[in-house]
Amino acid sequence: MELELRTVVYAKKVEIRNVPVFACTDCVSYEVLQPVKPDLTECINKLGEQPSKQHVSFGEQNELADLFHEQLLACPEATDQEMESQMKEAVEERIDLLLDIMGYAHKAGDSDWIEDTERRLGQLSGFVWQAHFSNAV
Repeated sequence: MELELRTVVYAKKVEIRNVPVFACTDCVSYEVLQPVKPDLTECINKLGEQPSKQHVSFGEQNELADLFHEQLLACPEATDQEMESQMKEAVEERIDLLLDIMGYAHKAGDSDWIEDTERRLGQLSGFVWQAHFSNAV
């Protein structure tokens, strides 16, 4: 199975772009990457049962999806090992950035900013490449 970014269509009206999925070319099946499933579900729930026609970038909902998108754009031909290394480095850099942002949010006393930054950090903090990719690629 290969990691790809796909567009998920919801209710025939909403295109949710850049959702990381595993794709099997042999059996033509797809599986959403486990760490992003809860955020994809939340995104769909927020849209409701009768959403208006729209396009949504999943990278704006999920930090991990955003990093995959950045890395796949930067190095589309990367091997699994290269992508693993790049993702580890990108996750570390993003966590450092978010921790800096958290400091500014605390200084500013902005509770919404703090909450958003905590959510984004949570999406990255438990990600372990081997736990999600060793059986799939």
